[in-house]
Amino acid sequence: MGTDTKIIIGVIVTTVLLLVGASIVLSHDNSPKREELGTAGMSIDKTVQDLGNMKVSDERTATFTITNTSQSILRIWGVSTSCNCTFASITINGKTTGEFNMSMHMGDTLKNWIGEVPVGQAATLAVTYRPSVMPVTGPVSRQVTFSTNDPKHPEGEVSITATVL
Repeated sequence: MGTDTKIIIGVIVTTVLLLVGASIVLSHDNSPKREELGTAGMSIDKTVQDLGNMKVSDERTATFTITNTSQSILRIWGVSTSCNCTFASITINGKTTGEFNMSMHMGDTLKNWIGEVPVGQAATLAVTYRPSVMPVTGPVSRQVTFSTNDPKHPEGEVSITATVL
């Protein structure tokens, strides 16, 4: 076997090993496992809020209250919006997160955020709709989803609706 053939085979083997290693590292799921976060209970004051008629240049925010109804810490994570024009933030004990958006548009800090709502307390989920980001007219419905350690409500969802003029 010639030197050139050995070099080519070495490069191919090295490339395959790098690709396999990279795929293993990149596919590793760092998201929290629900069973590791304990169990809690929650309630949401409403699941839909109508923002009414809006111009494309308007911006409106709806608020939802997520209450910890259990005797354990309620954990919230995996907050994501259904459209790039919709933003969400969560306030717990006076501390507000940055703006959550579609998963592909968020940095790791927000993607990996886990909020803890103490026993008997509530978090405020603010959902802001900015039609100018993705201009449309007519009726719209946008959602915010999140995960919790409440076994009865492992996934939460709230919606805002509006009519863009």
